[in-house]
Amino acid sequence: MRKKEKRLITLKDPRLRKIRTELRNLLCKAFELHYLRFFEEMESVRHDESLDYAEKKEKNLKIYFESENLKHHFCRAVVHCRLCGRRDLDLIYNPVLNTWYCEPCYTFNQQCQHKLHPPGIYYP
Repeated sequence: MRKKEKRLITLKDPRLRKIRTELRNLLCKAFELHYLRFFEEMESVRHDESLDYAEKKEKNLKIYFESENLKHHFCRAVVHCRLCGRRDLDLIYNPVLNTWYCEPCYTFNQQCQHKLHPPGIYYP
């Protein structure tokens, strides 16, 4: 589901911020482990002597598309800044680009885009 307006998620309580950061770290670690399993699976398919080239190619393409789908959804999740990757900061949702940024990256991108395009097109 795509939201239609800019949204800022902030937490003031330091304990809640720590919990949020640790949950984000846990999600990132789970993503990394699951993502690496795709490549291990592709490697095992590559070394499987019982399959011919076409079968290996088909299985590897299926695994690749699954890994890309996972990566696509992870990159758009409220887990980290899309540019700098920081997980400990408050994030701002950009509805035009359908992604989350930390406040410094959002402001920096907004200033850069205003030089290239009319204001409000990419960063409302």
